[in-house]
Formats: sequence, structure tokens, C-alpha cells
Amino acid sequence: MEGYSGNPPADPSARPAARPATSESDSEESDGGEDFFRDAIGVEDPMLDDDDSDQGLSLQEVVQGFMNINHSHANMGTYQEDTRDIRHLLPWVDMVCAPQVTAQQKKRYLEELSFALRPQELTPQAREMFVRQALHRGVVPEAVRLIESASPTVAAAATNFLGDFAFNSDMGSKEVLKVFDRIADRFQHLFSSSSDRALMLHDDWLLQAAILLCVNIAATCPAGHMKLVRLVQPVCLKILQSKQVGDKLRGNTILLLANLSMTVLSELRELHVANVLLQLVSDGNVSNHGKSVAESVIIFLHGEKQCRQVDILMERDVVSSYCVPIMEHTLKGTEFRGMFPHLLYSAKLFQVLSRCRLYAEKLVEDTRAIPLLLKAVNPRAPPPRVETDYEGRRLVLQALWSLAKYRLWPSPDDVDSQKFLDKGLPMLCEDRHVGIRTAAAGIFAQIFYPSVIRLLAVGRRLEISGLLPPGFWKLRIASQLFPFLAECR
Repeated sequence: MEGYSGNPPADPSARPAARPATSESDSEESDGGEDFFRDAIGVEDPMLDDDDSDQGLSLQEVVQGFMNINHSHANMGTYQEDTRDIRHLLPWVDMVCAPQVTAQQKKRYLEELSFALRPQELTPQAREMFVRQALHRGVVPEAVRLIESASPTVAAAATNFLGDFAFNSDMGSKEVLKVFDRIADRFQHLFSSSSDRALMLHDDWLLQAAILLCVNIAATCPAGHMKLVRLVQPVCLKILQSKQVGDKLRGNTILLLANLSMTVLSELRELHVANVLLQLVSDGNVSNHGKSVAESVIIFLHGEKQCRQVDILMERDVVSSYCVPIMEHTLKGTEFRGMFPHLLYSAKLFQVLSRCRLYAEKLVEDTRAIPLLLKAVNPRAPPPRVETDYEGRRLVLQALWSLAKYRLWPSPDDVDSQKFLDKGLPMLCEDRHVGIRTAAAGIFAQIFYPSVIRLLAVGRRLEISGLLPPGFWKLRIASQLFPFLAECR
């Protein structure tokens, strides 16, 4: 859930299948095909005037400008990589950054770039290459300048672009987060206003773009959550409770809460967010897109122990109708309720529920659950798409560890689990990620606990006989094999 991403996204850090256009007329302009390149490029107004009526450079002059800009980049000797997969996008980046191009024209180039950055349009490798090249050209500072100074429609296009730019990219998200305080200044009145008109109109494109940008940053940059929560706290509940808000804005707001609930649980609990979301989940008039990942937020906030909110979800068969499907889409990299979920957030569902025995039993009752968890931590699987996927794998292993503690897994006739224990688990115990190693060792110790007991007994006898200092065997030797022992008394 990432990290639902809103384009994301986020993660909770996942992106909506289609970003909101800034207006109906804007959407029609973006579909202009060849006409898109025939429009005159106006000279930049110091005040970022969006008037389309101004006439400026000829197309020949603009093309010559492209050649000069691209030639200057080539001469700098930086980022000399094969850009064949993205070379059709780089001229648009140059036009966004060019000082002689009007804000309205930049808006249209930003919209084209946002469309081109969708997951189905670029491979992950090409996308990261684009992020590097675009950062080198200075697209983030220029987009921020447009957000700060341009009209609402141009600011919305720039905000949407930054949201798409940050989606599933650690590098892109971190760069946007560096300048987020400047962006927040433009949006502050949207989030702090008590006016229903400012908060509740479903066609307030700038508000939608602001929420979506927060979603995608939160999905991949948990370190920035406190910066985000201060901005959105006053508005999230108003959006969720409003009958005037459209599914897209409500869904993206829930995505943002899902991402934030990974780190700022106490703040969200104080707002009674779960109770508001439970009403949405139970409302038959709200579509699945409008509900987004509401079930995830409720489980993240309260699922570690039995409670009324999660009991209601279990009565609604949340494991089979929500938890399992979202993990299936996560592993396939496909869309779920209008967004692309991150492993970190899908795995968190299972990790949280597995800590309560009653809910853990519900998990294993669905025969699809264990195979999905094993697939998520397959050591022979392709490398993670984003950094947070490592944490997602750790959470999956912790879920399996909890199930093993309750003797709910593995079952004697589970062939796939036995293969995992024999071949996959030893590889994970040697993983480069310390969290993955620790959780994998915990599973091993839980299932093969007689071996661990004998190991500790040997050390205890050595300590009693005076051959080793007290605690040395457990803390300095055994903990190297089973890192969790260092935290046990």
C-alpha cells in the first residue's frame, strides 16, 4: 500500500490507475495528438500568466532550442547512459525547464509526462533512468516554482507530475521531500480552511493533486510522515465524512492515512480514524474505489489484539475478500481498487493480524494465505522494486513466525512449506538485510526449538563451570546465529 502508492500510489507505501485531469478542457487538450506540437510557444510572463492567447516563438525556433539544450546536456559529460527508452520524454522535460516557455504550455508538457510515467508505459529500469535525467535537468525545482506561483490549474498539473515522479522511486521521492515545505505553503490554505467549498468540492483538482502527492511521498519516504501529518490532520476526517466528495479524493485520502498509519499510530487513534472508516466500509453506497484501503488502516491501528472494529471486519470476511486479494495483486504488480499496492503495506496486514491468535486462525483458514506468504519471501524471486520491499519481506517472515508460535503453521501435509523450510529458509537466514535474517532465524528457532535449547544449555554449562563470563554465550555467540536472542532476557 504504498508505500501504497497513489500513482500510489504511494505504499499503506500503490497509484490510481488514472490521475485526475485538471479540468475537462485540459483533458481534451492533452489528447490533441499531432496538434499538441503545432501550438505556438509563448514567451514566459514574469507573473506566470496562463493566458493561451499570447503568441511567441515559432516551432522552428523551439526545435532549435531543443537541439541547443540537449547538446549542452551531452557536453556536460554527466549521466552518459543509454536513453533510448526515454529519449522521447527528455525534450518535454527540457521544455518544462525552459525559461521562454509559458506556464500554460508547461502545464501541457507536465500532463504528457505524467501520462508517460504510468507503470504500464515504462519499465522500472527506464523509469529510474528518467528520474536521474530529469533531476539532472532541474525539473523538480521548476515544478515547485510553478506550484508556488502559477494559477491553480498549472499548480495542479505540476503537483500531479511530482506525484507521478515520486511514485515507486526512492530517488524521486527523496528529492521531492526536500522541497515539500515550499509545496506545503501553497496548499496550506486548502488544508486549514473550514470552508466546505475549499474542502468538499469533488472537482477541486488542486486539492486532489495535493493529496495524491502526499500519498506518493508517504509511500516511499516514511521519514517524512511527521511533516505530512501536520499538514493533512485538519482535512482528512472532513473529506472522509463529506457526502460531496468524489471517490477519487476520498480514496486517495485513505491511501494517505494508510501510509501514515505505519509510523504515526497514536495521532490517528486520537482522531478516531478507524471508527470513521468503519462507517465507510459498511456503507453499501460507497464503491470499492471510494473505500480504497480503509480495511488496512483499521487493521493497522487496532488489529494486534481483539477489538470491536476488527471483529466487525472479520464478520464481513475481510481475510478472503480483502487481505488475500490485495496480496495477490501486490505480487502480480496489478491494480487493486484503483491503486498499485506495495508489499510493505500488504504484508503489514498479515503481520498485524497474526499477532492475535483469534485473527491468526482466520488467516490460515483461507488456503490461499500461506502460499502467498511463501511466494512473497521466495529468495529466488527478482530483486525488490523499491527499498521498502525489503521491510515487506521482513513483515511476511514475522507473520509466519507468529503463526508458528501458535502452532498454526506449518501443517504436516504442507509440501510447499516443508520445501521452504528445507531450502528457502536457510538462504533467508544469510540474507544481506538484517531484519530478514533476524525474522528468518526466529522461524528456524521456533520450528526447530530443541536444537536452540541444546545450544543454550551448552553455553549455560560453560558459564556455570567458569569457562565463560555470565551471559557471554547467549549474547556474544548464540545471538550471532539467532539475533533475536540479544533482545531476550
